[in-house]
Amino acid sequence: MRRTSVEFPLAHYRDEFPRVCREKFGRSYNFARLEKRLEPVRTGQRWLVARDVLTIFDPDSTPLARYWPIPPEKGLDRALKQRLYLGPLEGSNEPRQLVEQLLAVFHNVGVVSIVLRFVHPQRFAIFSNPVAHLLLVHGATAVDAYLAFCEELRAWQQHFALASVAETELALWTYDQIVRHGEDAAQATQARSAFERDLWVQRRRAAQLLRPFLRHYGPLELARILLEEDANLAGKIAGEEYERLLIAAARKYYRRTPKVRKGTVLGLLEELARDGHISAAERVELQRIWEIRNKAVHAESCPTAEEVEVMIERIESICSRWD
Repeated sequence: MRRTSVEFPLAHYRDEFPRVCREKFGRSYNFARLEKRLEPVRTGQRWLVARDVLTIFDPDSTPLARYWPIPPEKGLDRALKQRLYLGPLEGSNEPRQLVEQLLAVFHNVGVVSIVLRFVHPQRFAIFSNPVAHLLLVHGATAVDAYLAFCEELRAWQQHFALASVAETELALWTYDQIVRHGEDAAQATQARSAFERDLWVQRRRAAQLLRPFLRHYGPLELARILLEEDANLAGKIAGEEYERLLIAAARKYYRRTPKVRKGTVLGLLEELARDGHISAAERVELQRIWEIRNKAVHAESCPTAEEVEVMIERIESICSRWD
């Protein structure tokens, strides 16, 4: 039966944040008040000072000192004597510059993310492990990963019509707490089901996982990577590349574009062998590869991992010269 896509109610979890905080920390927090207090830093009217950072970590303002180390006041005073302005944000490269400037002061990308979350909530969020796990973001460095995290949150913010990147992270953190730590099992199951069945959400997450592979590997490399996980899917990918290369051979040697079907393919292989473009032994191998391809693309049977591995090797060794 087809699973129906549902809308993940992310705004609902934003609204649940105060209740979850009361259950988890024994009180709620007014993050908007702290954002307002830091508005002069956001607009560039003054520079960041140690007291701003300590206020962010004050247990009366946030619960963040439970999870991240509080920077020592004396060290902050010395580090921030350089008059570090954090606003206003203008150029497209400025987010990276801000992160790198603050990383030189705090030496911890998590602490950097906390400061930026309250100074620039429209652009930055707390770099929390639970939310990063939900988004499935990655990066070559900690800075790259954090910037990708904020960019992905911006896409979620726009899709779910939330007020800011920071608010979006807050809502996802709340969802994660309800699912993983909530006492109401039925509520957790319902929440998880909505998350897993939202098509937009799962497309975003799948893209985060697949994009690096699709960008860096060709079809046969992808097929080899997927071989142990799903031999049939690997066979489909390799089979499509085989079809492309057969068409490339027909264009290269005979200046025609054939329809890829059984009789045409076998006839093309006969021609290639007759004209010396492949050997008789290679023709037999390639006919066998076509049979394995058929197993992968038709529902009647599935190829084994060993068959698909041979398929990939033969396509690489025999057909790659047709490109």
